[in-house]
Amino acid sequence: MLVQNTIPEQLSEKMTISFWLWNYFYGIKKGEYFHDLEQCFVELKERGFNTIRVDSGAGLCHTTKGEPRGQISLHEPFPGYSTLRQLDMRTDLATKGGCQCNVLDKVVELFELARKYDVRVILSSWFYLHTFWFVEDGLVEEFFALPPEKRFMRFAVDTDRILSVLKARGLQGQIAFVEIFNEFDSLTSYWGLEKLWKTDSEKLQGMHDFRRWHEEALDMLKARHPDLLFAIDTCHSGVNREILPRNAHVWNHHMYYSWGAYWKVFEAPVYEGGFDFANAGKHPALGRFLRYPLIPIEAVRSCRKHLQYVEHSWPIRVWLYNNLDERKLPALELLLDEHLTNQIAEYKKAIDDSIRMALETRQALFPDILLVVGEGATWCGHLQMRWEEKSDAYWELVDYATRRLKGEGYWGCVARTNSGPEDPSWIEFPARLRHATAAFLENQGPLSSTETENMEM
Repeated sequence: MLVQNTIPEQLSEKMTISFWLWNYFYGIKKGEYFHDLEQCFVELKERGFNTIRVDSGAGLCHTTKGEPRGQISLHEPFPGYSTLRQLDMRTDLATKGGCQCNVLDKVVELFELARKYDVRVILSSWFYLHTFWFVEDGLVEEFFALPPEKRFMRFAVDTDRILSVLKARGLQGQIAFVEIFNEFDSLTSYWGLEKLWKTDSEKLQGMHDFRRWHEEALDMLKARHPDLLFAIDTCHSGVNREILPRNAHVWNHHMYYSWGAYWKVFEAPVYEGGFDFANAGKHPALGRFLRYPLIPIEAVRSCRKHLQYVEHSWPIRVWLYNNLDERKLPALELLLDEHLTNQIAEYKKAIDDSIRMALETRQALFPDILLVVGEGATWCGHLQMRWEEKSDAYWELVDYATRRLKGEGYWGCVARTNSGPEDPSWIEFPARLRHATAAFLENQGPLSSTETENMEM
């Protein structure tokens, strides 16, 4: 059960988490979703959320010497092809993506509004996974030039500087907890470490070294900020225990229990070795959903610098969603909904298995650690798809997951990863989000007839 005595009193309420990522400092121009940040907070509370999970800005706010960076340049992650959820911030298609931004100023503004609206903030960094997609080339080169063994501590130091700025303004009370890196368990692969481990003994030693780098960085932050909670964040709950630090207060494991629906219905072929992108329109399963003529895969892969650092599946995913024919989406969405409905027991089992593995690992390694699910359900890439929002099976799964997590004493959970102001569900299906957050906060009542009608739109 939840270890109440480790949570500061002001943070004792369970957390319903909305997933904002880096977009509060990226999508800020007129014609973009976060242009009016205060309105985003107003709408957040209207949808039943009391917590946001965001990029801390570590690496973007201070130089190596600790001096404020001031304004930096941010750009589209895949110029010309960024029209995917959570990547495209435009409310007006005439708006060009990217901006000039003083990220530290935006962090402070975010926290001032969080205090005004009584919202807690989870800080993390996606720099080595995604945030570098958006930033100017010099910063990408600076941070990827760091040897892996220095990266945890460098970002811990940068995080410490941001925390000190927030404390100087009396804003620390809004901090729920702090992660150094999002999905740190993926970094052994992304940083090329696994290729260096040739034998079992080298692998074990390599994992222990990787864990030590993380633990040392956490220890530094805990010593500097004994009043705050610090977390580890993983892709899932089945993570290799050898790399899990033993000195965190919180474990935020993700739970993408139904993302496999996309893979099973139509995505899988494009990730197979030898897939013929040039003739994808002739593929027996996928071809009927694609546009003609196709955008070449080479166009996506050549649209940005530093592609070598981008996880290999992402340019493929961007290519696929840019090549879906919008006229064929209704047929594809029907297949997705039918699959999820028919296989719902399989996906409920995935929820149960994920929670079971987390509880087993917690009992084995750190019985007092607090558990949170900060990302979950699926990630839908297409801006025009609405099958999830309309699917009763999908929301039955979301409800099942939130109630299971509540029952096992999780401190916080996200109903779905697609849950921020830039997502179509925010404006078009707010009742769905309110229902999901209420289920976790134990104050769910019957939906009004108006809300039920909105759900069925």
